[in-house]
Amino acid sequence: MTIYSPFKEKIETQHKDQKFQVIISFKDLSNREIFVEKYKDLKILGKFDIIPSIYANLEKDQIYHFEKEKLINQIEEDQKLHFSMLDVSEILGLNDYQNSHIIYRGTNINVGIVDDGINESLPSIPKLKDPLDGNKKGNKNEEPIKDITHGTIMASIISNQFKDIDDNFIGIAPNINLIDLKLTKLDEEYHISDVLKIFEKINKDRIHIDILLISLTTKDPSDGKDILSLACNLYVNNGLIIVSPAGNFGPDSYTIGSPGAAEKVITVGALTKELTIPRFSGRGPTLDERIKPDLCLPSSNIIVPLSNNLRVRVTGTSVSASIAVGIIALIKEFNPQISYNAIIDLIKTSRLDLNFDPTAQGLGTIRISDLFEKLGLFHEKLIPYSYLIKRSLKLAIEFLVLFGLVFYLLYFLKIALF
Repeated sequence: MTIYSPFKEKIETQHKDQKFQVIISFKDLSNREIFVEKYKDLKILGKFDIIPSIYANLEKDQIYHFEKEKLINQIEEDQKLHFSMLDVSEILGLNDYQNSHIIYRGTNINVGIVDDGINESLPSIPKLKDPLDGNKKGNKNEEPIKDITHGTIMASIISNQFKDIDDNFIGIAPNINLIDLKLTKLDEEYHISDVLKIFEKINKDRIHIDILLISLTTKDPSDGKDILSLACNLYVNNGLIIVSPAGNFGPDSYTIGSPGAAEKVITVGALTKELTIPRFSGRGPTLDERIKPDLCLPSSNIIVPLSNNLRVRVTGTSVSASIAVGIIALIKEFNPQISYNAIIDLIKTSRLDLNFDPTAQGLGTIRISDLFEKLGLFHEKLIPYSYLIKRSLKLAIEFLVLFGLVFYLLYFLKIALF
């Protein structure tokens, strides 16, 4: 059918004069241009090339009229997107990992964050990378962000620059190259089309990104055939790893929206410190009965330091997704060519089954140390590197003291004998 089936069910109950912002996709660019020429009076809001499409405002009757248009591949709602944050270390095994001999910190991994912008003036944020000239500096053409935005918190979770008492960065991947793919909207209301604009920019400007966090999701569930999900699949096929939250519209089934319902997006649900799944975490299956989320990670009452005097407590599945991005950045540094399928296989072989329904937990959860153990880089009984350094210094000092005592004992013994 030309009208995306979840959208058709939605508009059937609406008044005939009701207007919808829609995305119309086509088989190819040629069909799109023929359509645009055929319907010159249609006010088009914008075009996308990654999947040939346009977006516009249409009344219900217009949508039904275009259902018969053979040039059109699909008509769907340009849905609103919602941030998946509502208002870790122990579960993740981060402390064990940081105290081991493994030195991966996300170095040279480009992480893009599609969100409402990042405030790089806060000490928790590494210097942003300009995606075009390769230098680590903010976009010179935009006014710097001063607020504590959703994107700022996500970036702080992934790559926080604060250190703990053992001089370890508290960010999971503190050495990543952070790229701010800010959604620009004055009314702070975002739609699928706004993310598609980001995709077009990535494509046009040839921005190199290894991992992309899209920390928003639609409220309406998806079968993964919506245009945003399909666009994500295309980018993953080209080597990009995309991570998305499962959304905060649980606990009912079929509450995974777009892009979390996309087949090749790594979709992350929420987890409490008690290893239970909170009610708000989005549940699968998708509308076409696939298991989502893929896994669950901590996201309930997480305290994130932004400066010496400023800490925020956050909850929501975008927190889980950010943690997943940090973990994947470590894996990507170890193996830059690792694919989406290989990452899923790695999770499968090192997962901790939480004993919940797969539509709630996916594969379960993971610990960083377990992942690297599967990669042959981490052993449970490995003596921590920091401990070895401290122990070596202590032994060296003890040896020098003992050597000194023996030397002086022999010296005085020699004097006494002669």
